[in-house]
Amino acid sequence: MDVTDPRGLRDVLRRHGVRPARSLGQRFLVDRAVLDAIVDAAELSPGQDVLEVGPGPGVLTAALSERARSVTAVEVDGRMVALLGDTLRGRANVTVVQADALSVDLYAAGPRPPSRIVANLPYQITTPLLERFLADSRRPPLVVVLVQLEVARRMCATPRDRRERGYLSVFTQSFAEPRIVRRVPARAFRPPPRVESAVVALRTRPRPAFAPLAQEPFLRLVSDAFRHRRKQLRSALGHEAGIDRSIATARPRCSHRSASRPSVGPRSSRSTSGSRSRAPRVFRTSEPRSRARGTGKGESHP
Repeated sequence: MDVTDPRGLRDVLRRHGVRPARSLGQRFLVDRAVLDAIVDAAELSPGQDVLEVGPGPGVLTAALSERARSVTAVEVDGRMVALLGDTLRGRANVTVVQADALSVDLYAAGPRPPSRIVANLPYQITTPLLERFLADSRRPPLVVVLVQLEVARRMCATPRDRRERGYLSVFTQSFAEPRIVRRVPARAFRPPPRVESAVVALRTRPRPAFAPLAQEPFLRLVSDAFRHRRKQLRSALGHEAGIDRSIATARPRCSHRSASRPSVGPRSSRSTSGSRSRAPRVFRTSEPRSRARGTGKGESHP
């Protein structure tokens, strides 16, 4: 059966009495060109072991199994697990695991550690799943995900992209080099979402970009800084750490001044003072001053 065809998908869902669950963000891919783009981006060979999260009716799973040595598909919905037994019948290299991807050890879910991760991610849990994929030292060399277009742009945003740059940008680029493979229109899904999507390939780094800094404190620092992105960095971090505002925003003072120290004019003094309070380049994500009173734009979901 061809579940990439909308009618074929409708028939198999009806036969199993299954409707897409909005609470799980289920949207099924029915576009063959997009399917091929995802599989091509994964750079599969007969020796690759793939972890797929959220296989749904098994459209992508079947395509992956034709090129990879093995596919482990993690699905939380018991209805879909039963349906997969039908759509994936006869594919001996596919293992379906019923589990919550946010709580199970994904890297131990299959018979072998994955050398690729491929996933059509539910919009509402995109960031937590990306954290589980990338922040683990067992991350594979290549991860390919289908996500909301706005999220894809954030993942790839540079420090120049002030509107899109945020925690997800720094997090993703700390562990991988992201690239948007192609945009995906809403009509490629059943049911169609309200927004466009995108296929993103993430070529992971052997060592995080922030090494040798400790991972947990660094990510907490980034999260805290972007949570209060319109504040000065010292003030934002003081707020998160529970430090008194007068202490957090206090300027350093010198107890001794050398008579031979070069004098600094008023203009230079202002410049030096300002540079001390400005956030490092990686954190410069606030919008231009003319928009300083606007509301920050957080991650949206359809």
